[in-house]
Amino acid sequence: MKTMKFSQRKLLVLSLALTALYPLIFSSNSFSQTTSEVNTKPSSIDLKQIIQSSEPLIGVEYQSQSLVVIKGEEEILLITNGTLSPFWHAIDIAKSHGYSLEEVTNSGMGSQGNPTRFYAIMSQ
Repeated sequence: MKTMKFSQRKLLVLSLALTALYPLIFSSNSFSQTTSEVNTKPSSIDLKQIIQSSEPLIGVEYQSQSLVVIKGEEEILLITNGTLSPFWHAIDIAKSHGYSLEEVTNSGMGSQGNPTRFYAIMSQ
C-alpha cells in the first residue's frame, strides 16, 4: 500500500465517515418510530452557490445541515490571485451563516499530478 501523509489519512478518514453518514442523513428518521416522514430536507441555505458567486475559485466539497467542507486549490489561488485570501473569505462566508471552523487540512504534494488542496471542515 502506498504511504500517505498524515493529512491525507485524515482526509481519507473524513471522506469515509461522510460516505458512511450520507445514507443516515437521507433516510427515514430512525429515532422516531411514530412517524413515516423521510428526512430529505437539504440545508436551508446553499453555501455552494453563495460561495461560488462571491469566490469562484473556491468549491464546496460537501454540505449538509450540520457540516460543510470547503475546498481551495493552492496553485490556482496563487496563480490567479497571488494569495490564499479567497479561501479564508469563503470560510468567513460560512461563518456568517452559522458554521464554525473545526479544522483546516490539506492534501497533495504540490506537484502537477498531485496538487496541494486545502480543506476547511466546518460544523453548525
